[in-house]
Amino acid sequence: MSEVLIAALVYADGIYPDRAIARAIEPLRDRGIALAGAIQIETADLPGRHPCDMLLEDLANGDVVAIAEHRGKEARGCRLDVGILTEMVEAVSSSLQADGPRLLVVNKFGKIEADGGGLRDAIAEAIALGIPVLVGVPARNLDRWRAFAGPLAVELPAEPSAIAGWLETHGLPATPGSRGAAVASATRRA
Repeated sequence: MSEVLIAALVYADGIYPDRAIARAIEPLRDRGIALAGAIQIETADLPGRHPCDMLLEDLANGDVVAIAEHRGKEARGCRLDVGILTEMVEAVSSSLQADGPRLLVVNKFGKIEADGGGLRDAIAEAIALGIPVLVGVPARNLDRWRAFAGPLAVELPAEPSAIAGWLETHGLPATPGSRGAAVASATRRA
């Protein structure tokens, strides 16, 4: 098992790794491996959706919640519903203790996490419990992420093969008996 318990999927601002994360963890979900955390569900292809419609799926129980305030069809900007986000954070933290997850997935180390809130404590709690963490980190928050995670994290490209390789190092292969992709392309920070 790898000593580095956190994989940061670094991505360009505005280019979210949701699909790569979903593809990488799908085999784990199919095999019934307990997961904690949340992943954003893309709504762009769903009819009648506004660009601000942001849905998060709680990976522990499958619940899907809208996390953006509904500001009407003509709204130009998106705003997170802090109350709903707080409920999601509490649910994720509870699942770390109650459900025995093998992996914590954090969709994004966003502004709230960079400022010390959101799922930041859940990341620290998972590490204390020895649970590997997969987290998306936008380039704009990379310096603050590095200050938070320090040498506990490896930075990976947001590509399914890189994610699968890292998961395999933690005993979470994409398929039973698979060798997965090498993590050699990952750069470990000092």
